[in-house]
Amino acid sequence: MPTTIAGRSTRMEVLELLRRKGHASAEAIASDLGVTPNAVRQHLTNLERDGFVVSHPERRRRGRPSLLFSLTERADSVFPKRYGQLATMVLQEVREMGGPEALDEVFRRMATRHATAIAPTLEGLEFDDKLRRVVAWIGRAGTLAEQTETPEGVKVTIHNCPFRNTALKFPQVCTITPHLFSQLLGTAVSQADSIHRRDPYCSFVVQRPTHTD
Repeated sequence: MPTTIAGRSTRMEVLELLRRKGHASAEAIASDLGVTPNAVRQHLTNLERDGFVVSHPERRRRGRPSLLFSLTERADSVFPKRYGQLATMVLQEVREMGGPEALDEVFRRMATRHATAIAPTLEGLEFDDKLRRVVAWIGRAGTLAEQTETPEGVKVTIHNCPFRNTALKFPQVCTITPHLFSQLLGTAVSQADSIHRRDPYCSFVVQRPTHTD
């Protein structure tokens, strides 16, 4: 989960300086930021405790070795990201190149790829067990997915769409979930609510299979 550090604090300035320099001592950081070395050391101690920086001794020919600090992989999560903006730009280009049909095909292929990976875990299960597993799989993306019984079928509600901003511009994003249900469960799926239509959430009605003798 991305971690944020609010405000233009000295703590964030330390992280930004280490991002630019690669590594630096507490004294060098203090000099660049115009604060006391003790204040910087306190920030570095907390950042190292939280897993954002790591320290290692600087090799010197003479004198006492000095500690150098650098960022960990986890620190990358505190810097701004524009994944949604990039996704929108890519999808715009796909639409320009191939029209809406190209976007439809992209998301069908994405759903099929996921379905192929999930299908082996559903073998031999009854419909309800399959559905629960698929809903749980969707929920791992942070969607807050839940299922409820309705007269029309099982309603699956997505309370938190991780792709909300992109989905508002490209309704094809919302087709991944029904494609998944349809391919994995072999039943009809319809969309009841949609954030693209300015509903507060997306929901899909999965029809139970009809058993015939």
